[in-house]
Amino acid sequence: MRAGSSYSLFDAESIWSILMRIAPPVMLAQLIQAMYNIVDSYFVGQFSNDGLTALSIVYPVQLIVTAIAVGTGVGVNTLMSRYDGQGNHHLADRTAGTGTVLALVSWLVFAAASGLLMGPFAAASTESAAVAEYAVTYGLIVCVGSLGVFLESTWSKVHQARGNMRLPMLAQIAGAATNIVLDPILIFGLGPVPALGVAGAAYATVAGQVLAAVIVSSGLRRPPAARVFLSYAARIYRLGYPSIFMQMLFTVYIMALNMILAGFSDAAVTVLGLYYKVQSFFFIPLSGLQTCIVPLLSYTYAKGAYPRCRQVVKNSVLLAMSFMLVGIACFELIPAQLLGIFTVDPLVLEIGVPAFHIIGVSFLPAVISLILPVFFQAIGAALPSVLLSLTRQIFCLIPVFWAFSKVGLDYTWLAFPIAETVTGTLGLFFYIHRIRIWDRYKGAVLKPERKGAAAMKMITAIINKRDTGEVCAALTEAGYYFTRMASTGGFLTGGNTTLLIGTEEDRVSQVVAIIRQHCSRRTEKISSNVQLATPSAAYPTEVTVGGATLFVSDVTQFEKI
Repeated sequence: MRAGSSYSLFDAESIWSILMRIAPPVMLAQLIQAMYNIVDSYFVGQFSNDGLTALSIVYPVQLIVTAIAVGTGVGVNTLMSRYDGQGNHHLADRTAGTGTVLALVSWLVFAAASGLLMGPFAAASTESAAVAEYAVTYGLIVCVGSLGVFLESTWSKVHQARGNMRLPMLAQIAGAATNIVLDPILIFGLGPVPALGVAGAAYATVAGQVLAAVIVSSGLRRPPAARVFLSYAARIYRLGYPSIFMQMLFTVYIMALNMILAGFSDAAVTVLGLYYKVQSFFFIPLSGLQTCIVPLLSYTYAKGAYPRCRQVVKNSVLLAMSFMLVGIACFELIPAQLLGIFTVDPLVLEIGVPAFHIIGVSFLPAVISLILPVFFQAIGAALPSVLLSLTRQIFCLIPVFWAFSKVGLDYTWLAFPIAETVTGTLGLFFYIHRIRIWDRYKGAVLKPERKGAAAMKMITAIINKRDTGEVCAALTEAGYYFTRMASTGGFLTGGNTTLLIGTEEDRVSQVVAIIRQHCSRRTEKISSNVQLATPSAAYPTEVTVGGATLFVSDVTQFEKI
């Protein structure tokens, strides 16, 4: 898809039409991926129970690969969308090129680390020599062959940043389908193809990942010059680390809950595992929306269209909740049938049916607790995003789950609705605070583009020297060019900085909003010779400093010479 077509898409009047166009392909791709995970485990289980256990051991390692690859891709996606929203399309392309280099470096580091650590990790994870051998075989192949995962994650996000959700969808479907077709052939053998067992499953996985990367390889861009490469990489990871962190947390809290449930029975652990398999289908719409709204929010936020950002969040929440009602109905009405897809063990059904009834209640508040971290990530507010993820999975879920386990197994499942409600409430608090900040940015709204030459303005901003670093960094991040001059003046004849910023008329409000956000008034004590009844002495006086003084004037733009 050409870049220009995505700009008109993200600027369309109806948020609903945008979501309905970009979300279904992502949801379909994730549905296929969820089906692949189940089918892959099924074939390996048919070959060997030890092999299935080995896949479970390697699974957390694969989650780490996915976390790094997808998190880096999210950072690329977010930064590209921000630059595109500002009209700096050449900077967006440089970001895409940086992402490819980061993917290659990440793969090299991870492949080398897995070669050194896979053996000790497998030996520490099981007492069975056969299981450990299968784990090392499978783990080394999928980790050393994970180049496809890293490149596909980055290149797919490059396409998604510009509104092309179909090509990444086709890539993931093709990759999953290839894996599903090759699994039985390579595991059990067919004709001249020998039976490779667990190694065959690993080769099928790598083949599917490489094919997906090839399909989206048109996302490859030239990286920037070496002298600015690190600055792009830092921005990518600053925006992407919340996603990496969130996916890493998934591994941590699953392991913690498994340890708690193991104190009751293996059946209880099985129920938790089956819950996540079943849940993955009902959470696909929510997960798809999380993926889709990142570029849309980043693009819209970069243009200063704050009311439109609010509309994106509102519509996404309403759409996700409508889908989640289906999940609630299934968990409340047919939990035994859902569990019966995977097992007929009466103990698992006895534990699982009441567990599904309780966990199903958490689906609606989960929409809030999962959408809002993505919102903050998309606008570059990493701290609230990480804090909400920590609250949901670590600070709240694990402690509450452990506390209720002391009462009884049936009570542990209450931790899910409690954690989602607490996280959603905290997220709404952060969100409302952000909206109040935006409400102070008067006039920072999306305006229609002018036909012909854009009206230009020159902004002369006089700011306190202590605020210079933050203001200049924020303006640079937003893609504005400026001239910076040291100046002196004011009541204290103190040091100031004068910025000359040339920009289009319809972007003045965003510049003002950025400066207002990063310039703060404060009181300082100075020594002043004040005439008192006693002899003159240095007397501390408080004065207000900081803030900014802005002058906006019309200018005529000439061609560069």
